[in-house]
Order: sequence, then C-alpha cells, then structure tokens
Amino acid sequence: MLKNFLIGIPIRNFENPMSRLEDILTVEKRVELSKGMFENIVKSFKNDDTKIVCISNDALVIDYCKNNEIETFSSNKNGLNSELEEFLDSYEYKYWTICHADLPYLNNFYAQEWIKECKSSQIVICSSKDQGTPLLGGNFKIKKLIYGENSFDKHMKIFLKENLKIKKSFNKEFSFEIDDEEDFKNFLQNRPRWSKNLKL
Repeated sequence: MLKNFLIGIPIRNFENPMSRLEDILTVEKRVELSKGMFENIVKSFKNDDTKIVCISNDALVIDYCKNNEIETFSSNKNGLNSELEEFLDSYEYKYWTICHADLPYLNNFYAQEWIKECKSSQIVICSSKDQGTPLLGGNFKIKKLIYGENSFDKHMKIFLKENLKIKKSFNKEFSFEIDDEEDFKNFLQNRPRWSKNLKL
C-alpha cells in the first residue's frame, strides 16, 4: 500500500554517537540513549499513512533497523544535505518530514499534530537553541536542503525567496535536542516516560 507521508530520520552512526557528551557518558550509555530516542521517535510517528525511513550508511545502524523492522535508505552521495535530497527524490509521497534523531520529548500526540500541520502547510519548520532545524516538513516538495550551522536561518531564507507559505512551530517537543551537557542535565531532571528504564 502506498503511504502518503514520508518521514526520514538521519543517523550518522552507533559507534560514537552524541560525541559532545563523551566527558559525562560512556559510549555504551550514549548508544543506549541514541537508540532509545530513535525508537521513541519511530513509535511516535507511526500510523497507517506514514512511511518511516532511517537514513544511514552505518552498518551498525542498518543492522539495528533490520532487527527492529525499520526501513533504511543508504546514499552514495557525500554530505548530509546531498543524502537527504537524494532520499526525498527516491520516494513517492504527498507529504514529508525530516526529523533529527535526538528529540527526547517527542511523543505520539505531538507527532500526530506535526503530521496534521505538514498536511495543511507548504512548509513547517522549527528551530533548536543553536539555530538548527530539528524538524522540517510540509506538503511542498523541495529540492534543496541546507543542514549545518545556522540551518534554520538558511532554510528560511530559501523558502522566503520562493514565496512559500511557512508555519513556524515553537513547541519544546519539536525543538529540544540533547546536544550538549547542559541539555543532558535538563533531560535528567525531566525524563520522559520512554526513558525511565535507561540506566544513565
């Protein structure tokens, strides 16, 4: 059955994830946390109309997805933006989203609300504290992505130039990423239900 809503979740690797936390978390705990967040995101977005794909060239990630029945996409391109552009160009869909894999507070309610927003908006975008783009999607098929430093501002500039109708979302569930030690400490003080069994 053709699913209308495509969701891509890029993951670099499970060998040394979340490297900015290496001074406070062992690699084993960082891997456990990364897998936990990824699983939660997949479960949150899952419904009858979503096709959820992990974008990675890492053998450990691909094997993990295979064992958990999560589709993967591997690109021959170099660089995240080229990989994501190839991913979006490789599927048929009406609506789409690119989601970072380190959003600990995303849950089913907010994920389904995001899906509704994307179905009714050309572009839906949110910004992280460092001006990144943790969630991006919509019903307008785009050809160019600019992830990296200050990606939120760069994406906005492109979308405004194309006269697209843009909806900005400011929900914590869409924008809070575990990106540094301060984020992790905040996460420990407000742990979501899915993380309660993690030994961090």
